[in-house]
Amino acid sequence: MPASLFAQPFYEIDAHYGFGASELSYNSVPGFAISVYPVKNFGFSAGIEYSWRWKIKTSKPSVENPAVVDGEGDSLVFKYSIDKYREELFGRILQVPLLLKYNNDSYYTTAGVKIGMVQKAGTKISYEGLKTEGYYPRYDLTLTGPLSQGFGKQKDRSSKTKISSKTLTMLALEGGVKLKLSDNFTLLAGVFADYSFNKGFKKHLPSIIERVEVSKDSASLVANSTWKSWHPWSVGAVVKFSFSSGSKELPTPDPEPPIQPPPETDHNITVTSQPPSELQILLFPDSLLNREADFVFNYPETQTISNDSLHKVFVSQIAEILRANPKMQLHCFGYSEKLLSESVAYETAFQRALNIRYMLTRFYGIEESRIFTYSQGSKSQGYKRAECYLFSTLP
Repeated sequence: MPASLFAQPFYEIDAHYGFGASELSYNSVPGFAISVYPVKNFGFSAGIEYSWRWKIKTSKPSVENPAVVDGEGDSLVFKYSIDKYREELFGRILQVPLLLKYNNDSYYTTAGVKIGMVQKAGTKISYEGLKTEGYYPRYDLTLTGPLSQGFGKQKDRSSKTKISSKTLTMLALEGGVKLKLSDNFTLLAGVFADYSFNKGFKKHLPSIIERVEVSKDSASLVANSTWKSWHPWSVGAVVKFSFSSGSKELPTPDPEPPIQPPPETDHNITVTSQPPSELQILLFPDSLLNREADFVFNYPETQTISNDSLHKVFVSQIAEILRANPKMQLHCFGYSEKLLSESVAYETAFQRALNIRYMLTRFYGIEESRIFTYSQGSKSQGYKRAECYLFSTLP
């Protein structure tokens, strides 16, 4: 596997808060997590979350219980109404997410499972303003006395029901965007979705107030609920604030530039120059007319930099000759093939000559005053080269 895929491991700690919908109604999910990235942008994450799911229902029910037979054999129907009825269904789940994570500078995605341990689940029911009456259909008669109502003493009340549930295993997906606040701190915003593989709890029918007869002359009201199994789920939005340490990139030390690198060292050099406002191609010096070049640099396509090993050997040889002969000069002429613009051809040719001078002065310490550069502009098709001449100033 290429070494570039690996990076120095780094970690990320985040505190987050999610809010959305669930199988009950609402879902609030605060938590924190730690993520470790051993391979470039890929890592894994684990943490703790506390999911609080709830649903609240309020109403003013008016209900009629099934008819009963009194002591004299007449049918009696008990009716009731409630001014304030409140029902709260809730589930509180401690979740441990175990996720695989992809993270880059602009977004993140995660996928995995969450192990949910139900801490508390149940329902709370309360009512106020209970009114009851007894009704004899045979006589179309309504009675409001305590015994006729069949409840004895009336009072407001509340009840709680605890629901047991198994440990949940949930499929979890999440993704979002990132806003970098500093080198170490990042703000993230995304969406999440969870779905349980196994069943939890759910309310099947609405709660009802039932009359339960205590004795012949009295009875009480009881709030009942019916439940069935279900698959918990939740979706929503999440906001995270994270702190990261370490680096996703392999450290790159600043190399000290060698005074005299070996010829095979790769130098990516760009030398800029301004072409003359009016194109003037310098004439070939008389002293070099009818003379074959000492060194010829050939270039592919429009390249102007001498990067291949043969060119580097040429530059090294030129440097050795100039060091051994302090009175010797070097004249470099750049050429270009026919291009769309003669100004571009002039510049391309000039860059080829300038690059050779740059390599000799920068990496081999040859004085600039001993190197002369020229551009001969465009020549024939395929003529992409630089020609160098050694010239002695001795008489």
